[in-house]
Amino acid sequence: MRFSSAALCLAIIISGCMGRDLEITAKFDAGEAAYVLRGGSAKLSGQAFMRQNGGGVVTCAGEEVNLFPATAYASERFTKIYGAPEGGRITVFEGVTTKGVPPDYLKYRRIALCDAEGDFEFTGVAPGTYYVQSRVIWSVPGSYVPEGGAVAKRITLRSGQTLRVLLN
Repeated sequence: MRFSSAALCLAIIISGCMGRDLEITAKFDAGEAAYVLRGGSAKLSGQAFMRQNGGGVVTCAGEEVNLFPATAYASERFTKIYGAPEGGRITVFEGVTTKGVPPDYLKYRRIALCDAEGDFEFTGVAPGTYYVQSRVIWSVPGSYVPEGGAVAKRITLRSGQTLRVLLN
């Protein structure tokens, strides 16, 4: 009985990590998103991290950082995920699935990787408004439950601008 209770608890926890489905009413328009694939002269750098309850800081080391154009579709999606049009943070248990995401949506983004300190950089970025987003996930010794979540921020870049953002 003890094993089955533990297995049931683990199954409930894991099912919570799978995420929720979103219903987005805006249609994805590749033409509206195309500027993300054009070259430009702007530079975006930053750092993504979360603070643990005990005060420790965990970075996005090794995780992807996504740069999505702030189209009508992306704006509605990020607002529903993070609760505000300017982005925010969610826990691992508040994540979403990719069910219903148009296949082209993921083609119209740029990807960078976080280094060990949680720093990332995009160069040659076209002017425009974007969502910059990353995961910050960690595990605690002796626990099977992941901790952390995702962070995102809406930003606007002008031609030739250099911008540094903190995602936390």
